[in-house]
Amino acid sequence: MHTLVLFLGIVVVSFSGIMIKASTASANAISFFRVFFAFLCYLCAMKARMVKYRIKEELLFSISGFFLAMHFYFWIQSFSHTTLAGAVVPLMLQPFVTSVLAAYIYHERLNLRQILSTVLVIIGVVQMTVLDARSSLSFSKGDLLSVIGVLFVCGFLLIGRYMIPRVGTIVFNFRSYSVATVILFLLSSDKVFSRFSPRDWLLFIGLGVGCSFFGYVMINNSLKHFPTGVVSMALVGEPVLSILWSWMIFAESATTAQYVGLVLSLIGIVWFFSSLRQRT
Repeated sequence: MHTLVLFLGIVVVSFSGIMIKASTASANAISFFRVFFAFLCYLCAMKARMVKYRIKEELLFSISGFFLAMHFYFWIQSFSHTTLAGAVVPLMLQPFVTSVLAAYIYHERLNLRQILSTVLVIIGVVQMTVLDARSSLSFSKGDLLSVIGVLFVCGFLLIGRYMIPRVGTIVFNFRSYSVATVILFLLSSDKVFSRFSPRDWLLFIGLGVGCSFFGYVMINNSLKHFPTGVVSMALVGEPVLSILWSWMIFAESATTAQYVGLVLSLIGIVWFFSSLRQRT
C-alpha cells in the first residue's frame, strides 16, 4: 500500500512540467501561484491549531521553505531556456545528492556500487549541459538553472526526512509552503498582479492543488516508511514520465545530449536501485 501511494504521487507530479510548458505566464508568476495555491490547500488541511515549536524546529521550517522557494524559482525558470527534457533530466540527480548527504547527516551507508552509479549520473547531466552549450547557450543556461533547482529540492527533502516523522506531513508542508509563499511573492510581486487567461489560472491551480498538494503529500508521507534515498529514487520516475508526456502531447523532441544524459542516468538509477534491493 505504501508503495502504491508513492507511485501515484510520482504520476501526479510528472504532469507539472507539461503544465508549466503549457502556461503563457511568466516563470515568476507560475512559481508564486503554484506555491500559493498549495499553501491554501495545506492551510485547509490543518486540523490542529498552530503550535509554537522550539527554535531548532522553527529554524528548520524556515530553511526548508527557503529551499522550496529557490527550487521552484530556478527550476521553473529553466523551462524558458531549454526543452522539457533539458529541464527535467537534471531531476535525476536528486536521489544521488540526497543519498550522499543522508549518508553524512543520518549515517546511511553507501557502498561502492552506489558511489559509482552516482558518478555515472553526474557524468550524464554534466555532458548534457556542456554539449548543449555547444549547440545553444540558451539550452545550457536552462540545464544549469534546472541543476541549481534540483540542489535546493534535495535540501528540502533532507529536512523533511528529519521533520516529518516528528511533526507530520501536513504540518511540515504547511510551514514550508508558508515561508516559500512569502519569499516568492517578494521575488515576483511585479508579476503576480498581471492579468492571466482562464487557462493559466487552471494551470496554476493544477500545479498547486494537484502536483504540490496531492502529489507531494503522497511523496512526503512516504518518507515515514522509506529511507530518503529510496523516495528520491522513486522521484526519478517524474522526469521519465514527463518526457513521455511531452512527446505524446507536444511532440517535443530532446537534443542528442539530453537523450544521452537520460540513458546514462537511467543506467545509473538501475545500478543504484539494485544495490538497495540487495541490502534489503
